[in-house]
Amino acid sequence: MPCLTELTILSLRSWLSAPWLEVVLALTSVACGAIVGAERERHEKPAGLRTLTLVCLGSTVFTLMSFLFTSSAGDSGRVAGQIVTGIGFLGAGAILHSRNGVSGMTTAATIWVTAAIGMVIGAGFALAGIGLSLLVRSVLALLLKWEVHHLGGIQSVGIQLEFDPYHGKTRIKIERLREEFRVTGQPLRYEKLPDGTLLAQLNLRLPRRHLHEFLDALASLPGVISIDEREPAMPAK
Repeated sequence: MPCLTELTILSLRSWLSAPWLEVVLALTSVACGAIVGAERERHEKPAGLRTLTLVCLGSTVFTLMSFLFTSSAGDSGRVAGQIVTGIGFLGAGAILHSRNGVSGMTTAATIWVTAAIGMVIGAGFALAGIGLSLLVRSVLALLLKWEVHHLGGIQSVGIQLEFDPYHGKTRIKIERLREEFRVTGQPLRYEKLPDGTLLAQLNLRLPRRHLHEFLDALASLPGVISIDEREPAMPAK
């Protein structure tokens, strides 16, 4: 069949033999996992550079091993099926359920698609794996910007936040939330109150859904005492 012939030409299996084939595919897998993982690492996600690199490499190795079972020794398709099952458990571990909702879905989906990239590379299609990894990274980066600017509308709100510093622990958690939701347009200034608590002013400009998620996450911090809505403060000239 012409389509199968074209796939054979695109596969490195028609160009290289062992052990160079396995070496090239393994190194390509590491590079592709790093391409996707670097984007997740930059945003400090649970599945970052090392995790996604290992997921991609592991999927490639298992797929390479599956070619040993193309005879009467076993069924190579079962190996691919077990990869999908195993990645499903790993992705489920990245999803967090709380009273404020569900988080980590994008991370779980990224783990899933990175494993698929590893399987494509393990089948011998190194160039396709590189192209897919670049596509996934573009989806993660570009669609986030598009989502922020075009979906749900942008809301601007100012909030006054009172919290117990807990020896600086609460401030660190607040700053981490700001980085996660990209609320970093202005330095956060604190005012110490007579009772020892801190008062902070925040100007937020986020899509409606992200704004609600940020406020829910902020309210869930143990040290937060109150959150009051205010008019957004005008930036200093």
